Amino acid sequence: MATYEIHELMACRISEEMREEGERVTVLGSFTPLAYAAYMLAKLTHAPDAWLAGYNAIGMDPIELGFSGAEAAIYKTARGRWSFTESNQLVHIGTRGMIECVSSVQLGGDGAINLSVIGDYDRPKVRLPGGAGSPEVVQNYHTVVAYFSRHDRRTFVPRVDFATGRRTPVGAGAREKRGLLPGPVIAISPLAVLRKDADDEPFSLASVHPGVSVEEVVDNTGFELAVPDRVPVTRAPTEPQLRVLRERIDPFATARFDFLGGRERVAFLREILTREWDRARALVEAARS
Repeated sequence: MATYEIHELMACRISEEMREEGERVTVLGSFTPLAYAAYMLAKLTHAPDAWLAGYNAIGMDPIELGFSGAEAAIYKTARGRWSFTESNQLVHIGTRGMIECVSSVQLGGDGAINLSVIGDYDRPKVRLPGGAGSPEVVQNYHTVVAYFSRHDRRTFVPRVDFATGRRTPVGAGAREKRGLLPGPVIAISPLAVLRKDADDEPFSLASVHPGVSVEEVVDNTGFELAVPDRVPVTRAPTEPQLRVLRERIDPFATARFDFLGGRERVAFLREILTREWDRARALVEAARS
């Protein structure tokens, strides 16, 4: 079995949710390296005809991830550009969104996510960045994937401190009656994959990652889980997938960023920017010679 890191396993699992489905568009949103890596992996493997939209760029090709040049690369390969208003009306609230990943601080047992505050909203313990477009994404897209860099009872809680976004209703039939796209809420963590398909039923334990026990997941989840008699193991990354991730998509391993603490992130970001600059300078010098 190929050796892999947890962010690589999670990227591979997220990529499995990517489909080629007619007019549906996968929107990359703000720069979240783990989600970007997953989308690019799908585009370069099992979903080559999937449409990707990054920033305001429509129909972009897979790019190499980095902190200094990703946005420019996205626009360079795009088939066209939309304004924010067009993107919002046609995709976010126009029921043309296929899948979008959101990374939040809390996930509630009802599927709500929290990117706003920890504690009371008016006097919070921690003020978070907020949800930007996530409320529209969570409600209107075909599939919502919430991913987390940790799995514990502070993250997976009975009820979030503040509902930045909520998919309501969750059930397919009720959503279709309201003109909404049917699809589940999927949560992917370093331990497992959880899935919610109905309002009146708890998240189910869809799979545990290799080496993780069912008991470990249950003990670290703050809300009820439906546990089937036989819980599958999440498919491990294959060598071809890892090669594409490491050589074509993310040679600087930017997807590790989501799993680092504050001080570690500063050092990691500085290291990657230095490496990117050194490579760019070497390319310029080679072109001049």
